[in-house]
Amino acid sequence: MDTDILGVPERVFDSGLLAATRRFGTAAAVTRELGADTVEVAHALIALARIDGGRAAGLFDRQGIPPDVLAAGLLGSGGLGGGSAGALVADRVGLDPGRNGRAPAGVLGGLPVTADLRAAFTAAADAGLIDERALLVELLPRLEAGAVDLLVGYGRVDLAAWQAEVATPRRVVEVFRPDGSIDPAAFGPGARRVLAMMATEAAGLGHERYGIAMLLHALATTPGGLLEQAFLFLRRDVRALREQTITLTGTRGHGAAGAGPAEPDESLRSTLRRAATFAATGAGPGGEPGADPDVGTPITERDLLAALLDTPSGLAAGFFRDIGLDLDRLRRFADTYYREPAEPEPSRTAEPLSPEEAVRWVRSRLIGQESVVERLAFHIELIKRSLTRGFRPDDRPRAALLLCGPSGSGKTMTARLLAQVVYGSEEDVLVFEMGQFSARESINNFIGAPPGYVGFGEGKLTNGLRDNPRRVFLFDEVEKADARVLDALLRLLDEGRISDPAGPVREAHDAVVILTTNLGATHSAAEAVEDDVDSVENLIGSILAEGSTGGSAASARLRRTMEGFFRPEFLNRVDEVILYSPFGPTELRGIAENGLARLAARLREQLGVELGWTDEAADHIATVAWRGRPEEAARGVNRCVNAVVPGVLRLLDEGDAAGRPITSVRVRVVADTLAVGSDDD
Repeated sequence: MDTDILGVPERVFDSGLLAATRRFGTAAAVTRELGADTVEVAHALIALARIDGGRAAGLFDRQGIPPDVLAAGLLGSGGLGGGSAGALVADRVGLDPGRNGRAPAGVLGGLPVTADLRAAFTAAADAGLIDERALLVELLPRLEAGAVDLLVGYGRVDLAAWQAEVATPRRVVEVFRPDGSIDPAAFGPGARRVLAMMATEAAGLGHERYGIAMLLHALATTPGGLLEQAFLFLRRDVRALREQTITLTGTRGHGAAGAGPAEPDESLRSTLRRAATFAATGAGPGGEPGADPDVGTPITERDLLAALLDTPSGLAAGFFRDIGLDLDRLRRFADTYYREPAEPEPSRTAEPLSPEEAVRWVRSRLIGQESVVERLAFHIELIKRSLTRGFRPDDRPRAALLLCGPSGSGKTMTARLLAQVVYGSEEDVLVFEMGQFSARESINNFIGAPPGYVGFGEGKLTNGLRDNPRRVFLFDEVEKADARVLDALLRLLDEGRISDPAGPVREAHDAVVILTTNLGATHSAAEAVEDDVDSVENLIGSILAEGSTGGSAASARLRRTMEGFFRPEFLNRVDEVILYSPFGPTELRGIAENGLARLAARLREQLGVELGWTDEAADHIATVAWRGRPEEAARGVNRCVNAVVPGVLRLLDEGDAAGRPITSVRVRVVADTLAVGSDDD
């Protein structure tokens, strides 16, 4: 049986408005605050103005009138109608005073209402769906005289302008492009993340078409999204939610993962259009108060959720009821606490480097590893040119490199440099400390676990590929990983994809995979020098060549060590094994110069201070690092460079205290110790 509010069926009301006003119980709450016994038009207006982000709230905000100030004024005036409820109220609402002015069709929150308020609801219903804008259109002309006096006389409100503004509906943003694809420009940043997640999950599950179940799953799966925040706030299990929503999407589709972009079905298209309507109405979910009515309001995550809960099929609402979630509490959280993420700052991307420029740039930063740069040059050119052309030589990752060398020889830096020249940022690196995946059960943390098991949805590799497959994946000290983890990594190297036990297939076709190992590196590099091995290429060739009996001690030792840890099929999936030499004093001096130059650039950019240094200072840093911790090489140099920072900051503080701001400092060697002084010293 359909329930009603003041004689208007609930189905006519916007569901978001009902949730935000608790079926207009908030209007009755205002009445009780004022000590009145009849719900009047002004009480309903105050209740609407208390909806965070709503149209009424926007009107009051721009006028600088908190709705509670209007309520306080009405309380001080002793009511709106000038008398008590008595016979006057009964006459106005047409009720029998002997029945205490109450009737089922004229009651809100247990209190009777005025005839004007009931008429406003009826008139709004005649116009169609009752959202906040439609209700304001009918409430503002019916405001009681006391409220009008306060707004116009004290608040300097132009009621005619308010009425004209709410009478003009906002343009509903167009969700789809002319070709039928979803237009991301119609959505806010939070909603765009959900759309990206939806497309990724649909492709990973091999669905050629997807519907509202996939949207619900995307809302649940988006990290830090509205549903995750709501479930944490409501003390519900987010992981269980994701397990349950993925079952709604069905089993894997017939299409191959990555075969092409999946398309939304008609039910999802209708839901997205509904979300656009929610955004335009400003009934709470997504409307921006005071927005230009000629410019469509972007759809937010709240609008997506509101549209899902309002779908004719009732799939989302039924799902939440089945798991025992209070829909009113969910809506209140979305309307009251959730904030759409801000638009990201536009990135200042430099002009992409050509392959030749990229190699020169890497060479300038990877000090003392000339043979490494030469071996990387081929891969840099292949990756950059094929990505630019959209050409994929095979289904494997763009490159799979095994970097072998002692700690601190530049292996991690190589991964970051590749990320910069290939993907445009040194931050496009996802690092896996493989020592964390040494236990047998750690496979659940690596690729995730099936529904119902610990680790479901928590695979670092599968989630990393889901969130951004176009980056460098660095597996540090890969020899420490459990055999099951190495088997999963082998599948990734062989097929360019990995199956998430939750269902989707995650693709790595556009990723660069870097594996690092310290196995036998120090001894092999040293012996290569002693045995006069003519090139790293010959050393690695002798390691990988089947049946090779390479004569050098370096080849034999490194071959035995690597074969003891890696199966031949694993090494055969690697494009190149690159050996890093340990640094000597000469290379460490170059690294010291680079480190000081980076520090100088940061000081100049952040503090406006110029940093200089003597040749002896760079020599001293290299010598200290070599003598103190030769096994840590470049890391020891970086520690020495960072040790300069406290002295620089101390000098700046002393200069400020003495009234002599310092703008230029120099690093010198004094009594066999690094010292920092101003250039004037």
